[in-house]
Amino acid sequence: MKEIVVVAPINFMTEVTRQVIVENRYTNVELLEGEFQTGVELTQFAIDEGAKVIISRGGTYEMIKSEFDIPVVEIKVTAFDLIESLKAVKQTGENGLIGVIGYRNVVAGAEIIAEIMGLKTVCFEIESKAAIPAEVERQIQLGVRVFIGDGNVVGAVAKYKCRSVLVQSGSQAVQNAIEQANSILYAAKQEKEKAQQFSTIIDFVHDGIIAIDNAGFVTVFNSASEKLTGFNKQEAIGQKLTEIIPDTRLLNVLETTRSEIGDIQRLNNQTVIAANRVPVIVDGEVRGAVATYQDITEVQKLEQTIRIRLSEKGFVAQYNFSDIVHQSSALSACIKMAQKFAKYDTSVLLCGPSGVGKELFAQGIHNSSQRKNSPFVAINCAALPEALIESELFGYAEGSFTGAAKKGKAGLFEMAHGGTIFLDEISELPVLLQGRLLRVLQEKQVMRIGDNKLIPVDVRVVCATNHDLRSLVSQGLFRGDLYFRVAILSLYIPSLNERMEDIELLSTHFVQEYGYKYRKGRMALDSEAIAYLRNYTFEGNVRELQGMIERAVIICEGKTVGVEDLTVMTRSETSRVSDEEPNLFPEGRTLREVEDWYIHHIYKKANSSIKESASILGIERTTLWRRIKAKQFPVQQ
Repeated sequence: MKEIVVVAPINFMTEVTRQVIVENRYTNVELLEGEFQTGVELTQFAIDEGAKVIISRGGTYEMIKSEFDIPVVEIKVTAFDLIESLKAVKQTGENGLIGVIGYRNVVAGAEIIAEIMGLKTVCFEIESKAAIPAEVERQIQLGVRVFIGDGNVVGAVAKYKCRSVLVQSGSQAVQNAIEQANSILYAAKQEKEKAQQFSTIIDFVHDGIIAIDNAGFVTVFNSASEKLTGFNKQEAIGQKLTEIIPDTRLLNVLETTRSEIGDIQRLNNQTVIAANRVPVIVDGEVRGAVATYQDITEVQKLEQTIRIRLSEKGFVAQYNFSDIVHQSSALSACIKMAQKFAKYDTSVLLCGPSGVGKELFAQGIHNSSQRKNSPFVAINCAALPEALIESELFGYAEGSFTGAAKKGKAGLFEMAHGGTIFLDEISELPVLLQGRLLRVLQEKQVMRIGDNKLIPVDVRVVCATNHDLRSLVSQGLFRGDLYFRVAILSLYIPSLNERMEDIELLSTHFVQEYGYKYRKGRMALDSEAIAYLRNYTFEGNVRELQGMIERAVIICEGKTVGVEDLTVMTRSETSRVSDEEPNLFPEGRTLREVEDWYIHHIYKKANSSIKESASILGIERTTLWRRIKAKQFPVQQ
């Protein structure tokens, strides 16, 4: 069955319609013939077979329209059709009253047209077929002998000695009806497409969406709402919202016309949701309300997924405590304490000179904690200009300053949500920002620059410094309240010079690492090189040792790194040494003075250790003690 069906109640209309379909090449129009009840039955058949729009006229049109909830187009009687009917009457020489009986489409305008043509009429508009016989009889009593109407009128007049003229719809009226049906069909398709698109969008979004009319009955109920409430769409649509959510606040929005954003509510099934509610206002009048809401648990899972994806972009801790190369008891004790700290979700302050591996410890703490699957975000407070560090830490809102990203930017605290943020060189943080950092740590909320909204953050803070923060506090260079907040757990990591037994193990590790990195195969250190490194004073700690080994591996021609590979210096280094160290044997210096200078030199390189210095010099500790006391060198027990 085609989408448009014309139900023709009379033979003449059938022929006219068929002619119009052919002449205008209407490929989507089908013709069925049937009057009144037969027309209704044909219409039901057409609808069952897929018809979308029905066309008919007169009483058949009225019956179809009242029986079916489908677009029905009327073939209207045009002025031309009435003129043709009145003209036919006039040609018979009839000068008496003319009765015009029919539905609105037949009667409308007939009286005016008849008057123009010099004819007198009695017009009567019927609402049903049953009224026609009585009206014909009444008009006959008024003196009417000629009637104009549809097939029903013609049939009723036949049993009287009167004449009748059938009002016939012409081809123009049929064509107008078909064009109108095509317009309705196109509009219906467009509307259906939009409705389907709207329905798909509503069902696709992650949020639950419920809309009500101004009486509180549900008009929209998407699939997410089915999952959250336990009601299906068929049950919900048309129901009073209180039957689904008894303690709903959406009805309050109807009364107050005020939006409610970010409200927390518990449903009957104990699901906790975050809801937004807004009124629907049309021409200043509240016509309904809409609520969108999410299961807070799902929001948290989604947020966690986002955080994990951020971690995959580089916010991840790569090292564990097992990656820290050592054999000294001092560093073993540090690792043991750090492992204990990792179990507790509080701030940690890592202290120690530059190059000892404080970030390794920070990553080890993160990877040994319950936050190990969440982001690890590291920032060096000394590496960023003061003007940028605030926006990096806390982010900024759209348009907050010239050059700001169009949609704003999340700060590192937001990116570290659920995980750990490592603030290296925290002593370099500007004093003005220290107060803001303290507030973030205490309130667990961050506000972007230029914004007015607080964003909750769940972050563990690990800080590192190579300065004495207590001393900086006393000098007014570091806030005391921030110090006590970040130093709840503090750990001192000893310098490489304080754990000489780690030097050989670290050196061997680095030699092998860089040997493979630079495709030189398996390499080793000779005994002289190891002895040299053990007696060397490392100002840069492990970082300096690592750099020395890397350079030595590159320079080395063979498979064994010797002292000569370690002691190759650049021009700048040679110049620095010659500037800093005087000639060991200047003229006029006594042997005793040279010995004193050498003892002081070794004592200084051994970090004022009597035991270490005596071992290097090859003398008794008591002898060294006396020589040091005599020259008043600083002594470390």
